Amino acid sequence: MRKQILSIVSILLFGFSIGLAQTPTEELKTISGGVLNGKAQILAKPAYPAAAKAVGAEGAVNVQVVIDENGDVVSATAVSGHPLLRQAAETAARESKFKPTTLSGQAVRVSGIIVYNFVAGNSAMEKPTWFKVGYDLASVQHASSLIFLNTNAISKVFQADWTAENEQLKKLAEIKQAESSSNFPPEIIGERKVSENTEKKSDGTTLKTVIVERAIKADNQTNSEQIAISQSLIAALQSRLGGNELDLWQFNTGLSLSQALSKLRYTNERQRVLDSLRQQIQSAPNGVSAEYLADLQKIAVILEKPNQTEDDRQQIGSILRRLFKNQ
Repeated sequence: MRKQILSIVSILLFGFSIGLAQTPTEELKTISGGVLNGKAQILAKPAYPAAAKAVGAEGAVNVQVVIDENGDVVSATAVSGHPLLRQAAETAARESKFKPTTLSGQAVRVSGIIVYNFVAGNSAMEKPTWFKVGYDLASVQHASSLIFLNTNAISKVFQADWTAENEQLKKLAEIKQAESSSNFPPEIIGERKVSENTEKKSDGTTLKTVIVERAIKADNQTNSEQIAISQSLIAALQSRLGGNELDLWQFNTGLSLSQALSKLRYTNERQRVLDSLRQQIQSAPNGVSAEYLADLQKIAVILEKPNQTEDDRQQIGSILRRLFKNQ
């Protein structure tokens, strides 16, 4: 009986020793790989977001990635670049593929940077209307971010000898660039799914793409320098356009509409900005089409409503897109 007990104890101890021998494998080491673009077997090309194209967003986006022992990107975070371009860069980085890396015969993870350069196409660089220029410059005065300001497009309507105006526009571009290069992307406070698509790839895997609109938290006060530059530019352009009644009217109408949209939420400002917009529309000179004026009137009618619906806001957006393109 004692021998049997010793035999059982021996078996248990042997089993325990096996359990100790089967310790978890050592966690994979991670090495730094620097800029990884040239080391990719497949470097996925990012899509150019429509919202980014619309405002001429461009430039480099740096994506911090981690590549596992199989060469797959398991983590991708944009650390710099225009906010409207970062998500597209992250998505492309995750779809990229690298050759597995070993160190002394052991598989390792690699941490590094993938750099994507976005260049705005001709559509984002088209010459804007004076209505659009006025609207955008007025928006600078109440915007906590300049990510939607297309300074490259605005420069297309400035004359080469408008030295002071070109210098001021350059300063706005520098403020925008400094903001885009920040390592701290804006906080997302809400999002809405726009579309969803599922695509079956040739290797049998399924790729699901979801496009969302994101609301950015505007918790920073508007830069006082950009306000001063905007005010100075507006005054200078009103003087420059004084000899062209139609261009000046379009410019001032853009100013009035931008101010109305930004101040409607303030009770003591609401009626004043609406009256100003109405007066501006009524002062239209010869040469403004009936369709153009009708679109402006439609916006004014919607803005008169004390409470606008989502459909109202979408209609305003649709009309604005037409006004931005038409003279």
